[in-house]
Amino acid sequence: MPGMMRQKSAPQMRYSENYLWQKNMEINTQVRFLDPSKILAYAGLEKGAVIADFGCGNGFYPVAAAKLAGENGQVYAVDIKNESLEATISAAKHEGLKNIYVLKHNLENPGVPIKENSCDAVILAGILHLSKLQKNILRETYRVLKTGGKVVVIEWKKEPLPFGPSMESRIAPADASRLFAESGFVFKSEMPADAFHYSLLFIK
Repeated sequence: MPGMMRQKSAPQMRYSENYLWQKNMEINTQVRFLDPSKILAYAGLEKGAVIADFGCGNGFYPVAAAKLAGENGQVYAVDIKNESLEATISAAKHEGLKNIYVLKHNLENPGVPIKENSCDAVILAGILHLSKLQKNILRETYRVLKTGGKVVVIEWKKEPLPFGPSMESRIAPADASRLFAESGFVFKSEMPADAFHYSLLFIK
């Protein structure tokens, strides 16, 4: 129900000091370089929107999306990792947000528990380079989006950088655009990101 934050199948977990250190480093890196609020605002996400974040990670984009959507909007934060869902719940509670719903699902498989044609936008932040089944993810993205719905894509630049995933795993903007076109999406525009990432906007 709207106004409630849910979690499915995410048990209580104990984190090692090493895990917490890694998460702290990841948080500091994302806050320092990427500003999810600016990217999503530039994409034109509006109050009352229904938004899905596929691969929600530590909750940066769900929290930013929930603030933009407002109390009448809804954000579905989807991830396969329990620690990502727990981190998203923690971030939402810290910000006093009650319009984020966390869902555990392997996005390479069909059946994300979100209704067909129900979302105004889907966020794909740093997920495509992690998967070999990118078209499966885009099929689910297409399924849950309304006609005219937006896809916000953020990925690592495919160029030498001091950190980030391997060069082989990164996906160049031209390759991403081709993949989306083959999946039925229309390229809308490039969007500002930072020195290490690029951001693209597509329309269903």
